[in-house]
Formats: sequence, structure tokens, C-alpha cells
Amino acid sequence: MKHVGPQAMNPRDGLDWLLQALQLMLQRPVLFVLAALVAPLGSAALLLLPLWRAVLPLGDWFAAISTVLCYGLPLTLTINLACGFARAVNRQTASPLRQLSIPAVIRVLLRSAWFLVALLLQGYLAIYLVHNLVSPAAILIVAEGRTPASGPFFGVADTVLGTQLGMVGALLLVLQFLFACFVTPLHLFREMPLYACWRLSFLAVQLNPWLLPALGLPGLAFILICQLPALTVLAQILALPLPAYFGVLLYVAWMDVFQGDAEEEEILEQKAMA
Repeated sequence: MKHVGPQAMNPRDGLDWLLQALQLMLQRPVLFVLAALVAPLGSAALLLLPLWRAVLPLGDWFAAISTVLCYGLPLTLTINLACGFARAVNRQTASPLRQLSIPAVIRVLLRSAWFLVALLLQGYLAIYLVHNLVSPAAILIVAEGRTPASGPFFGVADTVLGTQLGMVGALLLVLQFLFACFVTPLHLFREMPLYACWRLSFLAVQLNPWLLPALGLPGLAFILICQLPALTVLAQILALPLPAYFGVLLYVAWMDVFQGDAEEEEILEQKAMA
């Protein structure tokens, strides 16, 4: 079937997406609460694995990879689940949780989640490399021939929720730089290869360049909030619902940009009437 989009939208449409996403979540709040809990509970469970006791002493690079895996995988699963639940709610599906027992659905969810984790890991390692190369402390250490002292890993807060919020901010920045914000809904709902989804997402962002600051500025704000002790309470409040809300927002944006604000059934009916 020939789909609509991508098409250029007005920045004011982006403000409408914020409200539409909230309205979808309020229609079936239990679904999105369950999706939101996957991120902190999943991270807490992964952090308890004894594997990290052997990995962390190996060096800061392994700490960076471990951090992204422990926090990034549950986070991206939450985003994908919320995105799928949003479509189920919009289509008034009776039992969306039953679809999670279908192997094909599970494979698509995991593939999309691991794709986002790979992007997130690439971004974290790149930032970590640049930080180590250009920081004044690192330059002095190299010049004087001393070994750097291990410090706290960047982007990690004192709590699971605080670190989760920082991870959300990092993901937004990665999606901004790589023009990949529509890959998740495209892969979930059209089941296209990831490279084809990335190509369409790149084109959609080119047609809507206002999406770049809309992703980047909140991403920087979330990272800043999780790092400031004075904003610890705010970070805890935002971290729990934000990943699920972002997943719903991806669905709403995809439907408007690629579907003309209509589901496939509505598009088929419009073509039949024409």
C-alpha cells in the first residue's frame, strides 16, 4: 500500500502533538504506567547482575558501555512499548497487552530498542572520547606523564531516575544529530528495514528542520537538570513519565508527518471514496 508522507509541517503542529500525546495517555493511563515502569525497574534489575563487578574494574570505557546497557535498554524498551500502546489506543484495540505475546511483535520491539541503544552507545562513547581528549585535566596529565584518577562517570546521577532522565536527554541529542527521530515508529508500524526507516526519517527531518531544536534543547535541559543537586526532586518527577510520553509523542508525530493524521484504514477508505 502506498503511504502518505513524509510531508512538511508547521511548527505550530508540533505544539498540537504535545497535547494530543497527553490526551492519548489519559485515555488508557494504566497501559502507559506499565510502560513507564519498565525503565526504572529494568535498570534496577540489570544493575543487580553480578556481571558488572567483573566488568567495571576493567576501565572507564567498560563503565560507559555498562551504563548505556543498564539504563539505555530498559529506556528504549519503554519508548517502543509506549509508541505501540499509543497506536493501540488510537485504533481502540481491545487488548493491546495480548499482542506482546506474539513472537513477531516481540522481535520488532527488540530490534527497534537495540537500534536506539546502538545509537545511544555511539553517542556516549563519542562524547566520552572527546571529553578525555580536550579536557584541560587530560591535557595536563598527558603533558606531565601522570595517570588520570578515576572519577564519577559523566551523565550518571545519584539515583536511578536521575540517570534515566540524563539518558533521555542524551537520546534526544543523538536523534537530533542523526536525524533518526522517526525510525522507531516507522520500523514498528511499517516493519521496514532499519536503513530504509533511517532514510525516510532523514528526509522527514530535512522537510521539518524545526524538529532539530525541538529535540536538542529539551535534551540539553534534561541532562542539565539531572546534574544539578538543586533540581534533584524535579529530575525524579520528570524521569518516570517522560520516556513513555516521548514514545507516545513519536507516534503522534509519525502519524501527522507520514500518514496525514490518519491511520491506514482511514487512508484506504479515503482512496476508495476518491
